[in-house]
Amino acid sequence: MQKRQKAEESQLLLPGTEPPADDQIKSWALVELFGHQRIVGYCSQQAFPSGVLFRVDVPDLTKDGKVARKGFTRYFGLGAIYSITPVDEQTVRELLPSIDGTPAARPLSIRSYGEEFG
Repeated sequence: MQKRQKAEESQLLLPGTEPPADDQIKSWALVELFGHQRIVGYCSQQAFPSGVLFRVDVPDLTKDGKVARKGFTRYFGLGAIYSITPVDEQTVRELLPSIDGTPAARPLSIRSYGEEFG
């Protein structure tokens, strides 16, 4: 039984490759989300008491040396992610103008609630 299990595990790897020593994602990436959303940035995993979330740090979008859109961080659960494609930093910066990545809905706060209904 142990031989069979080891044989099955070895079939999961591509020939001539070794499993990574640290199997956590830490890479620039294009992250595609359910709901036809995409976000680009530095992707990593972050542990919380309730579980692990994927963290995407989106860099500032600069245009003509000025910040056109300030960078931000978003967290996603595994169920929200359709795919993660590792890319280089240059590709992320080229995609930034066409991929906003900000949440579709503005978060509700007490201040915004008072302004809208007060």
